[in-house]
Amino acid sequence: MSIYEDYLMLLSPPETVKHEIARYKKASARLIGNYKSMDSPAHISIQHLERQKPFMADKNLELMEQALNILPPVLLHLDGFYHFSHLHNRMTIYASIRATPATDEWFNTLKKKLRIKKNLIPHITVVRDIPEKDFDALWPHFRHKKLLEPFWVKELTILKRDTLDAFAKWDKFKVFEFKNMAGPGYTRDELELLKVGDPDQINLFN
Repeated sequence: MSIYEDYLMLLSPPETVKHEIARYKKASARLIGNYKSMDSPAHISIQHLERQKPFMADKNLELMEQALNILPPVLLHLDGFYHFSHLHNRMTIYASIRATPATDEWFNTLKKKLRIKKNLIPHITVVRDIPEKDFDALWPHFRHKKLLEPFWVKELTILKRDTLDAFAKWDKFKVFEFKNMAGPGYTRDELELLKVGDPDQINLFN
């Protein structure tokens, strides 16, 4: 067993959304070359715990699973692209998750279940931590793109890796389902969006 482990809790969108984000990543790489998040599958980061003593004991996992099982699945909408800045003039471009009272309430409940105190802005990173010159080359291609895509999230995934192994990769550790299908009152049309997605709905960088 590892002495210390890193844990990453995330929400995974369906394959249609992963496909769309992967296309944007590849199109970006054609313009600026390789970058950090180029090969990372699309996901919404919820919590990143670094250098932890392996804390996922059976009882902790059981309690976490019970807490998450009573949450309903959540219907999210991708809604365009935005960016934020890091230190040293470095930038990240991300696909925005539309904020609504219902999604705000759902994420606040998730934070309480996981005892997360930090602010959480749900988003899907496309191009992470790039120099300003690369951002200037990319952003004109993103700023007017209207990526509008509804999708359901039905589970939380926990990944882990060995903190002290410089070459360690993330491995899937646990998956907890949101099972409360009698949660907020989605319409019949919304419930039928579970498999919505058209991989040809956008025209990349043309």
